[in-house]
Amino acid sequence: MHRNKNLILVLTLVLLASIPPAIAQQKSTHIPSPSENLGFEVGADGKLADYRQIASYFKALSAASDRVQIEVLGKTTLGEEMFMAVISTPENLRNKAKYQEIARKLADPRGLSQEQIDALASEGKGIFLLTCNIHSNEIGSSQMAMEWAYKLATTNDPEMLHRLNDVIVLLVPSLNPDGETMVTEWYRKYLGTKYEGGSLPYLYHHYVGHDDNRDWYMLTQIETKNVNQAVYHEWFPQFWLDEHQMGYYGPRIYIPPNADPVAKLVNPLVHRGNNLMGADMGWRLEEAGKSGVIYNYSFDAYWPGGTRNTGWWKNMYGVLTEVASARVATPMQISPTELQGGTKGLIQYQQQINFPNPWPGGTWRLRDIMDYELLVSDAALETMSKYRRELMRGVASMAVEAIRSADAHEYWRISRDDQRDPVVASRLAALMLEHGVDVQLSKDEKAFLIPTTQPYSRFVDEMLGLQRYPEVHLAPNSGILEPYDVAAWSLPLMMGVKAEKTKLSAAEQQSAKAIKTAAWPESGLTGKGSYYSIADHQNNAFALINAMQKAGAQVFLQRTAGQQPQLIFAGHAQLAANAEKLHLSLSALSDLPKGAVPLKTVHVGLYKPYVASIDEGWTRFVLEQYGFDIKSIENKQMRAGNLNTAFDVVILPDTSRDIIVDGRTSREGYSEELPPEYTGGIGKEGVRALKDFVDKGGTLITLAHSSELIFGEDFNLPVRNAVSSAAGRGAISTSEFNIPGSLLRVYVDTQNPVGYGMPKEIAAFVDAPLAFQTSVPNADTQRSVIAWYPDDAKDVLISGYAHGAERLERKAAVVSFTHGKGKIVMFGFRVQHRAQTEGTFQMLFNAIEWAGME
Repeated sequence: MHRNKNLILVLTLVLLASIPPAIAQQKSTHIPSPSENLGFEVGADGKLADYRQIASYFKALSAASDRVQIEVLGKTTLGEEMFMAVISTPENLRNKAKYQEIARKLADPRGLSQEQIDALASEGKGIFLLTCNIHSNEIGSSQMAMEWAYKLATTNDPEMLHRLNDVIVLLVPSLNPDGETMVTEWYRKYLGTKYEGGSLPYLYHHYVGHDDNRDWYMLTQIETKNVNQAVYHEWFPQFWLDEHQMGYYGPRIYIPPNADPVAKLVNPLVHRGNNLMGADMGWRLEEAGKSGVIYNYSFDAYWPGGTRNTGWWKNMYGVLTEVASARVATPMQISPTELQGGTKGLIQYQQQINFPNPWPGGTWRLRDIMDYELLVSDAALETMSKYRRELMRGVASMAVEAIRSADAHEYWRISRDDQRDPVVASRLAALMLEHGVDVQLSKDEKAFLIPTTQPYSRFVDEMLGLQRYPEVHLAPNSGILEPYDVAAWSLPLMMGVKAEKTKLSAAEQQSAKAIKTAAWPESGLTGKGSYYSIADHQNNAFALINAMQKAGAQVFLQRTAGQQPQLIFAGHAQLAANAEKLHLSLSALSDLPKGAVPLKTVHVGLYKPYVASIDEGWTRFVLEQYGFDIKSIENKQMRAGNLNTAFDVVILPDTSRDIIVDGRTSREGYSEELPPEYTGGIGKEGVRALKDFVDKGGTLITLAHSSELIFGEDFNLPVRNAVSSAAGRGAISTSEFNIPGSLLRVYVDTQNPVGYGMPKEIAAFVDAPLAFQTSVPNADTQRSVIAWYPDDAKDVLISGYAHGAERLERKAAVVSFTHGKGKIVMFGFRVQHRAQTEGTFQMLFNAIEWAGME
């Protein structure tokens, strides 16, 4: 025993000797703990720190510790300062620019020999990114971040000090600061009432709610852009850990490995690295007596839309953890009888190889969530330190392999002059540049060229190519494993941009020039006249309509048989500047063409249910981006009626009839109770108000599931959902019909006002069993089928997965009814899905402007 003590002492002294003296040194200032700084016990029942308190604590920590620095990432949607803590040894922080440059070279090792790569991996420090609280009601990690940062800033443990010498930690306490504040304030407001720990009746991000983790390849939101800049342009971390929470009644924590299916283009070394980290997490959790740990569960390795997922195609290791939730900061007492599986990887709640130690039930609280997260954060840092050289070399080797496996003559070509909407084509090129992709301009400047021989070539192929969802079966004759999110994301299809993979000659390659910013179409006014025209097939033309109408200018629509519709703008002092800002080119006209129809300003009301609708947020975001005059309509205003006095158009976002009418997710079973002012839906009064709105000349637009409201007896129109179960009633099973977010071929009537300016064939994003079957209406009603699916099921799928596509044959995708003095436009799919489907935005814009045609 005495010999063992001596051995331990010797090993400790050796370890300490290997650590530079600066590591253990701290500023003489007292370093406050989170609880000491905030004045309450962090992680205690009923206690939460809001984002400003968290930011205040990190500033205090940075002021007191030379192991912590603060970097501002940018502003949030609502103007909050978004920050990241950089944590390591004082020496590493003094030399962080050096280590950032080493990380950049390993991420893009072109021109380096293997010996140089090995030398950089030895010299560099691992860059480890840990992000928290992207989903704001998953609150635990935002609180945990303070405790973990304090631990790293104050530890004198030799092993932890050694890890800090090896690794620079990038810690983002909240990826959604605005939402963290919303959740905290709502929780505090109802603490001690029966609504304690309940859901918000609005989105916990100003626009996108839970979908802020669905934005990482499209980069539409400010917060996403902030982090993307830090990750792919400044720090180039090798490992990204993103900490989440999941439901109440299943396993206590999910760790890697992921579930099936697997994306083909991801280098398998990514999964090996992720699984390495998952193995250490599992070990440390079990060692600490934490039960309920599961892997190979629910969360697949196929979809590229989430934080760390997108990085997989960019040769980065990335891990998701999901801890079971409490009711925010309120404990839950969970009976063993309430524990359940029900998803891939755990059909029954029972012991199995990926779930060897089930949690038995009992009390589950915020403190438990934080303790599990502290353990996996430590384990991740441990793995990053222990395998630092291997992981850093791995990033470089994956980049080398991406370049080596590509054809040197193969490029993606995005034409600039052969596009329906050249501005969107430039936006696609700009998006690739924002992702850190190499983009070039052809010698004649008529095309963007993206070489496949670059470190991010697999990301490029994934984003620009087609998807075919892998059909993985767990057993013979079993159904396929469902995707975690969607099955298709081809950006050219969604954005309506022509992009092709082609081979260039050596001369074409040499004459192309690299660009740092995208080239935009020529813009402004050509010629002089009293009026100026532009073809009605560009999304930004609608932004110009709205800008000029707000400035008091007249706008007209000109239709000529066999020609594209033209938008005509009266000359105005602001027209040239707005056209240039929107990258639009208008041609002068001496006179207003005969038959030009004036467009009046359209006032849009967007229904906002209290069972928060993510699609409401996305729709609001898209319409605001294009300058539409839009206001929210809540239940009380809807029930009050007289909607025509305020609105020309009312839009119902993609949500169910039960939510719209009753404010409940379903008519049967338990539904969480909200405070009285947020209870219920529009009710029968609201339905009558909508019908009255249409009868008096308003335009009602329904998106996807909200079309269910029109199927009922209230509107009494000859339209129904054509995709029904074999029995003809109830929800259809996935064994009969399954399109889990795919791009389908749809034909468009371009002579209909909703189809103006559209191509005759589009790619529609479809993720629900919904299509329309119409019949001849009464004499006082006109019906139009505006868009429809092909006659043959084999022609339906373009990208993704489609089972049961024969049910869509010759069925309508978009229909309209003129009813009374007004109109109803029903979209069977989300034309504005997550602000990604720019190729179909115009159909929504057209439907709105239809209401303004005098």
